[in-house]
Amino acid sequence: MRFLIALTLLVASSSALAQRPDRPSLPLNAYSLPDYHAVDAAVALHLPAGVVFGSVAAVTMTPDNHLLVLNRGEVPFYEFATDGTFIRSFGNKELFRVAHGLRFGPDGALWVTDIGNHSVYKMDANGNVQMTLGTGKAGDWDEAKGEHMFNQPNETAIDSHGNIYVAQGHTSGEPKVLKFDRDGKFIKQWGHKGTGPGEFFAAHSIEIDKNDTLYVADRENMRIERFDTEGKFLGEWKFGAMVCGLYLHKDGFLYFTSGFDGEWAKLDPDGKVLGSLGSPGKANGQFGEAHYLVLDAQNDVFVADVSNRRVQLYRHDP
Repeated sequence: MRFLIALTLLVASSSALAQRPDRPSLPLNAYSLPDYHAVDAAVALHLPAGVVFGSVAAVTMTPDNHLLVLNRGEVPFYEFATDGTFIRSFGNKELFRVAHGLRFGPDGALWVTDIGNHSVYKMDANGNVQMTLGTGKAGDWDEAKGEHMFNQPNETAIDSHGNIYVAQGHTSGEPKVLKFDRDGKFIKQWGHKGTGPGEFFAAHSIEIDKNDTLYVADRENMRIERFDTEGKFLGEWKFGAMVCGLYLHKDGFLYFTSGFDGEWAKLDPDGKVLGSLGSPGKANGQFGEAHYLVLDAQNDVFVADVSNRRVQLYRHDP
């Protein structure tokens, strides 16, 4: 009986994770980015003795330009100076089942998603929960029925008015974008499974620019879709590889990771790939699954690698 229970839990947990595509990896076939070099992940971040990461889900920069790492290990959050110096670890492991997305909002609040317990958390800088969206169970958000459930919420974005956008649908969850006001009151939702305009295979990442244009990474459809804040479809950018995580830097360029295709790339404002780096593998500068990424104030690139359980750093050499 114990074996059957353990097996059931393992299958349930595994179903929430991305599955490696049954196809060869698809490179972006872009120019390289000569201003960057990969730093050995073993020395890039100085973890305390005896500590190792679990699967690294996401990375972001704190308001004071520290790197914050979200992983699925014994302690959820690790904070580092950008030279790799360990600052602290914090957070309640029991809060998470499959931690996934990580953002700081404009007000300094931390937004974290969990695709295993189908919840979105607003936290303070020390990991204390200030607001929870979702009930911990998979389902539909239906105000008429009084049902307030997500199905695998992946990541969040906050617009200039404080409205919250949640991109959901990882593997089995119905992919869509849900919009809430700053207090967590539901406003609207859009999208469903498909390949057409405004549809998604997996709405895996979401970003927003200074004009409140939303960018959604439609992972297996290998594109970025653009919307206004009411969900009006504005267009798409298609690529020859998966689009997994998005990061809009203050330099005005959009960066993305390509998941199991093992690269990160830089886009111009029209969605053209200016260059990319990386490949599938375990060597320095390679990725098992390039999940989410962030750039620091020096334009160094930190990439969360779920499969290799590490943060891969690319130093910027201007």
